[in-house]
Amino acid sequence: MKALAQRLPFYYGWVIVAFGFVFGAFNVGMTSWGLGVFVTPMQEDLDWDRSLVFLPLLVGALVTLPLGIVFGPLADKKHGPRLMAIIGVILFGISLIYMKNAGNVVGYILIFGVIGGMGRFTVQIALVVVPKWFVRRRGLAQASVSAGFSVGPLIFPLILQTLVDSIGWRDAWFVMGIALLALALPGAFLIVRAPEDLGLLPDGDKLDSDTSQASASGSAPQRPADRAEVSLTRREALHTRQFWFLVVALGLATVGIRGMIPNFQPFFISLDFEPTLAAASISAYAVPAIIMGFVFGIMADRQGPRKPFLIVCSIVATGLVLVALVSLMQNVVMMFAAMIFLGFGLNAFFVVSQVFVANTFGRQHIGAIRGVMQTVNNLATFGGPWVFGVLYDISTEYMLLFGVAVVFWMITITMGFLVKPLVR
Repeated sequence: MKALAQRLPFYYGWVIVAFGFVFGAFNVGMTSWGLGVFVTPMQEDLDWDRSLVFLPLLVGALVTLPLGIVFGPLADKKHGPRLMAIIGVILFGISLIYMKNAGNVVGYILIFGVIGGMGRFTVQIALVVVPKWFVRRRGLAQASVSAGFSVGPLIFPLILQTLVDSIGWRDAWFVMGIALLALALPGAFLIVRAPEDLGLLPDGDKLDSDTSQASASGSAPQRPADRAEVSLTRREALHTRQFWFLVVALGLATVGIRGMIPNFQPFFISLDFEPTLAAASISAYAVPAIIMGFVFGIMADRQGPRKPFLIVCSIVATGLVLVALVSLMQNVVMMFAAMIFLGFGLNAFFVVSQVFVANTFGRQHIGAIRGVMQTVNNLATFGGPWVFGVLYDISTEYMLLFGVAVVFWMITITMGFLVKPLVR
């Protein structure tokens, strides 16, 4: 890897970012935004309730609950992130390919839920190395990774709707599983824990005389910025209020939005919009999402992440209200406008929240710290659709879902106000 890093005309950290971009697109494309395309045909063919369609995501999250404590520190080990990325991509790919033959509830839960859930989780833990590669440009790097989360809704709903219409939902799952393995697996082999493992510095900075001497003596090179950054161990982080404020804030926000995402398309279809048009409105969300992810990421680099965090959370909460109002107007323009407005804040939220955590606790032990947080986040990410599916099965009212989501985001804004910078 060191020889490859030296030959590249750009900083090797961007290789890690590129892998995160590709995997992120498939992750949200197949389990969040694109999943809405499969809900109706799977319910019709298999005679399943909506909560059952989403149940494997919750089961996968529950199974991985204890894994963050183990896998988090592994991400701080030299070869840990690469191993987790390779295994994770393979497991996730297998779970998608299996869906071609889905029909048995137990098999569906075990393969798509447990195996797929473990695959997604291990890759997400591996990707906590991104903040290790960047300090000054951490926001820009996270925005680049999170752009994949916006490309997912930009292209996956339309691609999946086209595949479902032409070859059926079963073969659509199979095709996307093969595509994941072909596009993401090669990148998994290129994951490296930290720039110091290749004799590099964060952000691609050059060695000065002090860091050159440190490297020659066998110790990891450090920059003045690294020495000034607060870097807590997992034990220390767990004893701070900031950690638990962020856990609550990110957990509730994630439940609120992940629970709503796969319900957007069925919601629009229930208002008598054509499925293709509904998918197009969801894809329209992605264009401003990609742009604003970079805008707020750079803003977080320049002035810190707290203020941008509060702004993007307010945008998302307002966006959810606007999407709900589509039911009153039932206007195509309103549907597109509401989704576009939501795009101004949602991807930026994922960008800024990652920077918020890394800047608060430092990069040295970020794997162990994010491992604990990722456990909660995983439960929220994949439990959210099931919780909202149950709420819908009980009430058959989309307004209840929107109301719960908005309340969760208001609590997140409150928690964000309470997070203050840590000082050694």
